[in-house]
Amino acid sequence: MIIWNDTPDDPNRLPTLTEEVLKEVETRLGVKLPDDYLDALRTQNGGYIEQRDLPIIWNGQEDIALVDSISGVGLHNGLIESKALLTEWGVEDERLIAFAGDGHFFLAFDYREGTTPKIAYIDTDTEEIDVLFDSFSQFSEALMTVDFEPFTGLAEGEMLIDYARRQLYSADKLEKAQGANTWLNGVDMLGADELVAELLTWMKDETLQVTAINTIQHLILMRNLQDDVSLEAFFEALRQNDDSFSKQSYEETKYIVEHDIPFE
Repeated sequence: MIIWNDTPDDPNRLPTLTEEVLKEVETRLGVKLPDDYLDALRTQNGGYIEQRDLPIIWNGQEDIALVDSISGVGLHNGLIESKALLTEWGVEDERLIAFAGDGHFFLAFDYREGTTPKIAYIDTDTEEIDVLFDSFSQFSEALMTVDFEPFTGLAEGEMLIDYARRQLYSADKLEKAQGANTWLNGVDMLGADELVAELLTWMKDETLQVTAINTIQHLILMRNLQDDVSLEAFFEALRQNDDSFSKQSYEETKYIVEHDIPFE
């Protein structure tokens, strides 16, 4: 089930849902919203949630989608913004109604096969859409509380910094990516400078580029990266890349820095 995070001044939390607002929004969207979703909204009308990890199978491989909030139902905010949001990210099908996601991906009510929606995962970078669950209840039951385990594999007597470096500078790219995660989760002890310097060397590597960008963005959100020189080096690396992901990440990161967006 959805466990709402009662965050003060939650910008995504909408006023208590009324039948009048619900009917108006459903009319404007042209759909009947699923009862299990509405049951969750009657506890809290959208906003931050406790669970963030959503294990999925994407392109035949195990993956994790990070879900930090669920859209509520309002006349001007929440689900009603889905069409404009999806269009901005290149998704034109009005039978898809996004209720979560960060732009690079969305979770959406999928009405393409009928009046009872399934839950679809939309990857805006690859423009692929895959149905993950038959219902909102199945989606909510699949959510898992984030449980970082940065120290798995630490040898007896091994210092965290040595373990993180062993992974980060490994010849194996999967282990390198794991090293970035290890360092990120221990950044308050290890600092960010060495990690960022290494990540910047990954910006031209198609295998490691996404990990580098996501990790640096996370450091910025967590206030662990505020050095102007490092920030400008990151922006320059993004500008030099010609792929759509780098271009989108450049705009996102500029917005994060300019508006001082915090990590939630």
